[in-house]
Amino acid sequence: MIGECARLFSYAKPHWKMVLLTLLCMGLFTLFIGAQLALIKPVIDRLIKGETTKYSSGRYSLQKKENSEDAISSLKRKTISRAKETTFISKAEKLFRKYTNSFTFIGVIVAIMAPFIFAFNYLQTYLKNHVMWSVLMDIRNHLCEHILPQSLSYFENKKSGELISRLTNDINATQFGLSILFDSILLQPMRLLCGLGLAFYFSWKLSLFTFILFPIVIIPVLVFGRKIKKHGRRSLMHLGELTDAMREMFSGIRTVKAFKMEDEEIVEFKTINSRFFKRMMLTVKAKALNSSTTEFIYSLGLAAIIIVGGYVISSKTISPGSLAGFVTVTAFLILTSIKKLAKSYGKLQESLAGASRVFELLDQHPTITDNPNAIELKKIEGQITFNNVNFAYDTIPVLKDINLTVQKGQIIAIVGESGAGKSTLLDLVPRFYDPVNGSIKIDDTDIRLIKRDSLLGKIAIVCQQTFLFNRSFKDNILCGRRDASTEEIQDAAKAANIHKFIINLPKGYDTIVGEQGVKLSGGQKQRVTIARAILKNAPILILDEATSSLDSESEKLVQEALDNLMKGKTTFVIAHRLSTIRHADRIVVLKNGCIIETGTHDELINKESEYKRQHSIQFKK
Repeated sequence: MIGECARLFSYAKPHWKMVLLTLLCMGLFTLFIGAQLALIKPVIDRLIKGETTKYSSGRYSLQKKENSEDAISSLKRKTISRAKETTFISKAEKLFRKYTNSFTFIGVIVAIMAPFIFAFNYLQTYLKNHVMWSVLMDIRNHLCEHILPQSLSYFENKKSGELISRLTNDINATQFGLSILFDSILLQPMRLLCGLGLAFYFSWKLSLFTFILFPIVIIPVLVFGRKIKKHGRRSLMHLGELTDAMREMFSGIRTVKAFKMEDEEIVEFKTINSRFFKRMMLTVKAKALNSSTTEFIYSLGLAAIIIVGGYVISSKTISPGSLAGFVTVTAFLILTSIKKLAKSYGKLQESLAGASRVFELLDQHPTITDNPNAIELKKIEGQITFNNVNFAYDTIPVLKDINLTVQKGQIIAIVGESGAGKSTLLDLVPRFYDPVNGSIKIDDTDIRLIKRDSLLGKIAIVCQQTFLFNRSFKDNILCGRRDASTEEIQDAAKAANIHKFIINLPKGYDTIVGEQGVKLSGGQKQRVTIARAILKNAPILILDEATSSLDSESEKLVQEALDNLMKGKTTFVIAHRLSTIRHADRIVVLKNGCIIETGTHDELINKESEYKRQHSIQFKK
């Protein structure tokens, strides 16, 4: 717990000035509250022990009328007090008594303190929330900055719903923890210390009695706190499953509707929701026990203090004002602060369960990073070579002993049955993954020794699975090159055969395409992604089924644009429709992760080959 709290507090370092100002306002607010409570003693002592006498001026004094017995007692007290007057505390107490002999004066003091209490309470509330939300914003930003650079394999091995849950549900839990840290954990100890100071001022003997309450409260709090954190962490895990189930259900709603799977999805959702409910109730049970135990001890402690105080006052070892002040301070500051700290501890444990899951994400490091000696890829002069490349997903081999040399400006077509490893092979070029063995070189430089930003800047990719942001056509095409002019954007769109469609829309290039391009057909989405790649104008092109979603007319126009674009560029093309790769400089045939043959279309067709077999299957009548 201490480590997680310290890590949360570490995010407050950039805001240390605001934190100090918050602590100052909290301290001053607490001191003014304590000063008001300190006035209880003189008021009650004078009301109970004395009677008011009216001055000629009309003001009322709180001085006592002494009888003969009281005079003797008073003389004794004065003798003792003179011996004590040498101490700083006794002098302060004498000065305090001097200025608290009048109701009017006390009322004026209370009235003067009121605006200060208002101001410091407002400031400490505003400032602590400013710090808390600033820290939360920093954590969110840090989390985003940390997650997005993770390797592609990281996202493929994580459920997107779980990541979303951690970025929402776990962050919300962390927010609650920050609220407790910057409120109860900082403010309540100040109130507790102030209360203990006042309690010792009223009666040091009774104050020692209150220390008995501390271990009685702390032990059950620690026990239940551990349970709350354990169950809270598991609750968040089940909530992540619930979030992922909802994401999957809504993203696949067409499939659900098409196959009438509503009932099955409802049953699945209810099952996961029930698991979350059961785990949540265990957390609630631990929290309820913690809270109830605290209230029980609070009530018993207050009762014990009243009983002991009554005994002490009957033995005339404490004044009524001191007892009233002690009970008030104990109930209002000490026991209340202990109770709030106890409850806050349980809530903090539950919140730290979310914070620990957030920190787990922050502790993840990308598996693919730049080599310390990595260089910039300024220009591609020569060839790309694959040397004995092997790759596996976990322990499942996908590519085996790939050896391939691609000259600058060549068009290389990768063909093969589904699962042969075509897309995986091309994913190695931009370093979405690194080979298990072997190397890929550009101009005789291992791409692992090239800075990734520099490498990706030289590669344009059009994937089979199109993705568009829920932004305008302009913004989606600008992903290719952020500094492109309007004219360049339109030229790219024309080359991709999407310009005419866009300009006929009411808002033209400012039209929002919808979530994942939901407002567009498959062919239109594909052409926008092609326009994005055309705008980038990178020397290496990777076209993974780039024309798969186009109708015949659009495919012809886009293929012509791609032919022009590919001139002078090194291009890798994956295509199931073999008619689109007839004019490739070389065709590489993959089977079970191995290259089994290479050649031109004519060379492979004119011999008994796997390519010829696949070609015959596609074009047989």
